Amino acid sequence: MKIKFHPLFFLLTGVLVVLGQFELLCGYLIGVVAHEIAHNRMAKLRGYAMGVITIMPYGGALETGENYSDSDNILIALSAPFFNLAVATFIVSLWWLIPDVYTYTRDICIANLSLGIVNLLPLYPLDGSRVVTSLVKKKLLAVKVLKWLTVCVGALTFVGGIVGIFFTANLTLPIFGGFLMLSGIFTAKGQQYYHLANSRPFVKDYDHGLREEVVYISQDAQLFRFLRYLGRDKVCNFIIVDGEGAEVCRVSEKLLEKLCMSNELSEDIISALRDRKD
Repeated sequence: MKIKFHPLFFLLTGVLVVLGQFELLCGYLIGVVAHEIAHNRMAKLRGYAMGVITIMPYGGALETGENYSDSDNILIALSAPFFNLAVATFIVSLWWLIPDVYTYTRDICIANLSLGIVNLLPLYPLDGSRVVTSLVKKKLLAVKVLKWLTVCVGALTFVGGIVGIFFTANLTLPIFGGFLMLSGIFTAKGQQYYHLANSRPFVKDYDHGLREEVVYISQDAQLFRFLRYLGRDKVCNFIIVDGEGAEVCRVSEKLLEKLCMSNELSEDIISALRDRKD
């Protein structure tokens, strides 16, 4: 997994330092890490691995791809903002139980709450936009519309924030609007997931020898659950069993690879075998 930083991230860091918001910057960094851990965890649970993470001012930019299903796309996208909101809720509950921790956790709570709410907005390339593109058929058109919407919303927010400066000293709104406009116009390739069926577990290291492993697994198991048993240093043979532990059938790694490439990873093994055409 590779991590790179978008120039907008360094711009945000500079702005917060100039404004004397170093504590908020630290809280924000913690929130971004939590955000990415949630994305990564959900991706692995659904049978995907993480490629490159581009850290943006609002977290990691997600890019809709073709190698995973719409349902997986939505789950991966929503996992991070919901996790940020859960962290913020947990911290607030701590304030009721241990009031003294408020001083030390306030900025972390604000950062997680902001990341959670902002990423649910249907603006490109926030997590909310990934949900939208997963729900429509014309995805490329949806991305173009969302980009224009992001620029428009960003411009309105920026102008409204500039006008608001004459009444309050709060710079948050114009800064956020500026980030939205720049993100809609100059969107970097964001966080990408690649299908584990196309990755290294199916490529074997024969030079160092392999061990054979037999795995008993339920007939109700989804395909992505099989992938966690694979490795370059072993060959797995799966024995599919029913609720009583009786053998239903056997699946080799070669067959599993074909099933993973021709079906959604959320499909159960029996349905995938039933739909097999070759």
